[in-house]
Amino acid sequence: MNEKIRTFLGVVFLTLLIWAWAYLSQEDKRSFTGTLSISPATDPGLLVTFTGKDRTPQTRITLTSLNLKGAPSKISDLLKRFNLPQTDPAKERLDFLYNPLEAGQTAGTYTLDILEYIRKNRKMQELALTLESCSPEQVEVNIEPLEEKKLPVQCLDENGLPIKGAVIEPAFVTIYVRKGYNDPATVTFSPLQKEAARTEPVTVTPSVALGVAKLTRESKEPVKVVLQSEELLKSWFFQTTKPIGIVMSQTLQNRYRVTIQNEIEVRTSTPVLATEEAFRAYENVTYPLLIEILDRDAVLPEIPPKRVIYNFPPEFVKRGEIGLDETKIPRTAVIKLEPINPLMVP
Repeated sequence: MNEKIRTFLGVVFLTLLIWAWAYLSQEDKRSFTGTLSISPATDPGLLVTFTGKDRTPQTRITLTSLNLKGAPSKISDLLKRFNLPQTDPAKERLDFLYNPLEAGQTAGTYTLDILEYIRKNRKMQELALTLESCSPEQVEVNIEPLEEKKLPVQCLDENGLPIKGAVIEPAFVTIYVRKGYNDPATVTFSPLQKEAARTEPVTVTPSVALGVAKLTRESKEPVKVVLQSEELLKSWFFQTTKPIGIVMSQTLQNRYRVTIQNEIEVRTSTPVLATEEAFRAYENVTYPLLIEILDRDAVLPEIPPKRVIYNFPPEFVKRGEIGLDETKIPRTAVIKLEPINPLMVP
């Protein structure tokens, strides 16, 4: 090969290398929008919200600018995916999730550095781009521990009113709620669900509204609801002189005696919806009223009022022939635990 040709080709090759290096070494910069949301994998026993400048608790904040830089090819590819229609499954969304436990945070109020948090996010590493800045730069994180409670279940119609003749099994569910919450867990039925429940049990999951940022918590277990025909049920008023059953562990039985401070009120007539046969059967139950006391109640300075459990005959409950009148406020028992031997109780 002619020496001049070899020299020419060498110069061309070097020139192409220089161009390629120059292209690859360039960095493009673009601004995008995104979101930061509370992760659905967050412990349900924690109530987690963000608080921005408007001081309104929320579970999702808008990132009005995510300023990225990187190789032009990477930026170009991201722009193409980012600008796809909302309905396109290939659309890239710069949505980031916050989980307090992964961030090493527990109960309390913290200032989250959004820039650093997103920089360490796996999505950013997969994009192979650098986040230079973002807006907002910080947000306040509020983490409130919830407590598990055993709550009665109430069935509501589409207007939020209790449905008469609703028989729910189980009648109580365990659910995470904020401290001090003593209302029922609820299930809401549409007109179609109401019609279906009059012929066979409908399975639903009770929930509780936490009262913050439209957040709710669902029970771990579903319930079955039967709606008894209102024509078959009558309103009865139940009161009793029979013993009130106390449900508690053997440990508590050995250490404490239970006093029901409002026993007269607890025994006072309570409205019940039932067929006559079911109501008469309930009157013959040995322990028609039950009160459950938990081990943790013993360490409380004051035990919150306990809901009275009405020990309806199970066979009539299953057939939807007896239940409390949910339009009335259920009775609660004011409980006091007194040590049998004060020297043995810490």
